[in-house]
Amino acid sequence: MSKTPSEPIILANWGRRFIAWFIDYLFINIMLAYVGLESFETRVIPAFLLPQLPGSNITIWSPLSILVFFLYWTLSEWYFGRSIGQLLVNLRLTDLNGNGVSLLASAIQSIGKAIAFPLLPIDCLIGWVYPPCRKTRQRLFNKLSNTLVVYLGKPMQTIKQEKRYEKEA
Repeated sequence: MSKTPSEPIILANWGRRFIAWFIDYLFINIMLAYVGLESFETRVIPAFLLPQLPGSNITIWSPLSILVFFLYWTLSEWYFGRSIGQLLVNLRLTDLNGNGVSLLASAIQSIGKAIAFPLLPIDCLIGWVYPPCRKTRQRLFNKLSNTLVVYLGKPMQTIKQEKRYEKEA
């Protein structure tokens, strides 16, 4: 998916990125429930590693589910350039030049998404507040891995940016 010098890179907006993440989150959780990961975890993993919502039997996160999410995003975004959620909303993970990413870059940027609580909100907040991240719509872990999430459709509105980045409306 190499971009030509005259072809702009259209940065994905935060709303579209959240929708893609949420689709992936639901998809993987449904698959994990189908294979019975939670019942397996409660038998194998100590209870202190499986924090639960107060007054309920619902786990917030678990080490095995974090590993599954991490592997899912790392491998799908490295090999295919996108996850199922990104495919449905027309997004792709690229390097800063619009090319495919390395396995290492994919793994680094996947850390922030895989640990949904508490790391993802912090990861996004830094991306919204820290000027170098905000300018290129990067989460902290996108910045650390030198990756961008780009929109593959036609921009509704373009804004001239340095390094030929344009923002999706």
